[in-house]
Amino acid sequence: MTNFEQFWAAWPTSTRKGGKSDCLKRWEKYYCDSCCDQIIKHIEWMKTTDQWRKDGGAYIPSPAVYLNQRRWDGAEIPEVKKTINILDKLAEDRARAVPMPAEIKARLDALRGRR
Repeated sequence: MTNFEQFWAAWPTSTRKGGKSDCLKRWEKYYCDSCCDQIIKHIEWMKTTDQWRKDGGAYIPSPAVYLNQRRWDGAEIPEVKKTINILDKLAEDRARAVPMPAEIKARLDALRGRR
């Protein structure tokens, strides 16, 4: 996958996402291959902001505008924290858990008054 294809795949679906060939021309014009990682990291971060999530993505700019305005350039990009599905995490932890040895289980039951 080319750098531009990665950019295009990272861009969120919105009413303004269009003109792929026009964006490719701008991508090449601004030599975006040299900073592709920074651009994609910025896009991934922007997708988590209220500005881009508001009203179902109504305020997401077109990718061509983003490239023209070089919005990633000079932007401070905080680390995007991966969200964890707690139920999946519990299931994974449960699957890795080692069963309690029988003698310890019997001793605990005796202490609790369960024989």
